Amino acid sequence: MKLKIVLLLVLAVGLLSGCGLVDKVNHSLNYVEEATNFIDDTTRFAEQLPTLAGQAVTDPEARTTLKNELTGMKERIAKFNALQAPDFAKNVHEQLVGYNETLTKEINGYLAKINDGAIDWKAIENSRFIDTLNQVTQISDKVKSLTP
Repeated sequence: MKLKIVLLLVLAVGLLSGCGLVDKVNHSLNYVEEATNFIDDTTRFAEQLPTLAGQAVTDPEARTTLKNELTGMKERIAKFNALQAPDFAKNVHEQLVGYNETLTKEINGYLAKINDGAIDWKAIENSRFIDTLNQVTQISDKVKSLTP
């Protein structure tokens, strides 16, 4: 009887520790998927930005779309920055968060300019904003190669 209880306890402990391992693997996979999706969204945004910003100079509808895209990107950045990166991804996550801080500052500046009615595509084109967007998209291979 005591042997059965001991075996049940050992089995229960083994299963519970196994569940923790499964949770860690799931968290790791979820992080890589979230990071990949974020980078894909950022890449798409970077590709659309030149055309959209150019149109926004003369087209009020495009200006509204640009404002919405900038606001949406800012929200995606905040959501990504709030993710808890697994240990193996902390360096890449910190690098992305650093880029995101720069992007957020730039987005806030552009939103203020749009609200003031001053849109200058050349100012966006020649700023750190485009360079930072490109740096985020270049991390894609690092993120996709992350493994727990």
